[in-house]
Amino acid sequence: MSASEAAQVLECEAQVTFRFTDGVEYQASSQPGELLLDVARRNDVPITWQCLTGSCGSCMCKVEEGEVSSDTKRLLSLLPSEAKEGLRLSCAAFADTDCVVDLDYPSTFTEDHAIHQDTGTVTELEWVNHNTVRLVMELPEDTEFEDYEAGQYVQLQVPGTEEWRSYSMSSTVKDLPEMTFYIRVLDQGVMSEYLRDRCQVGDEIPVDGAYGVFYLREEKVPQIMIAGGTGLAPMLSMIDTLRLSNFRRKKITLAFGCSHEKDLFAIDELEMRSDWMPNLDVRTCVSRPEGDWQGHNCRAQYAITADDITDENTIAYLCGPPAMTEDAKAHLESLGVKSENIHVELFESL
Repeated sequence: MSASEAAQVLECEAQVTFRFTDGVEYQASSQPGELLLDVARRNDVPITWQCLTGSCGSCMCKVEEGEVSSDTKRLLSLLPSEAKEGLRLSCAAFADTDCVVDLDYPSTFTEDHAIHQDTGTVTELEWVNHNTVRLVMELPEDTEFEDYEAGQYVQLQVPGTEEWRSYSMSSTVKDLPEMTFYIRVLDQGVMSEYLRDRCQVGDEIPVDGAYGVFYLREEKVPQIMIAGGTGLAPMLSMIDTLRLSNFRRKKITLAFGCSHEKDLFAIDELEMRSDWMPNLDVRTCVSRPEGDWQGHNCRAQYAITADDITDENTIAYLCGPPAMTEDAKAHLESLGVKSENIHVELFESL
């Protein structure tokens, strides 16, 4: 490399500051065309990541200073509104200038949430509606999954294949060694085909995780949860975790919605939790009702109104298809919920 070429590369290098919620900062030099995640991993920055394809959202960060561009060729689990706010996926982002990026977790998060692999045994497979199953698995008694957070997900390997799929638990850490999932079964898809055609009690399924920074923040403030379809699973885990921690002082509002009444599930479970928790308000929604539907006639997000935002520090959790969560986020912001207090988990049905 000539002196002029070296000088040009040097001019293109960027200094990246990774800043965590506990105030810890890491600084590293980014080479031209180098992904932020690669910069972090090369310099032992304790950033979370999982899929490396831009589809899981685990490596999300927020640009506070400087210019950071995205690789638009990747499948990005990033809402358009999030991109406008400066959010980026570090596995699909480049530092165009010196920059500061914020991570929405402490620098000790990866140490406190070690990734484990184990094998679970299927103990129950129940069809809870026409296209959703409740899958219950039992892990070994000495399992090391005790440090996952309510709201996180694990990967399950589809038996007989090399394919892995990600699902949020509806169970809590207190339920271990048992894990419960609600999984939508599609016409096609390797996991859907397995669950529909081959899955039996006694099957063994490899488990890897837990992953994700969509998890319960137990601040003593009102909680709003909006779930579309099987996005209800992590909300059940969060609600049960709050119940077990005697969270009684502040209101929890859950809006759960599906397109048709036949798509609903776990209604008895929700009613039971409402009986257990006087501060839990469950609103079941159907956007295309047929017949004598007695619940909310709207998409789940619109069951939340301005009257529900009684505290400027209200925290919201959204889980469901991208279009729903995008619209729900905008709706909550219009009602006064702070953008930084809205936590989103997208899912892809595979």
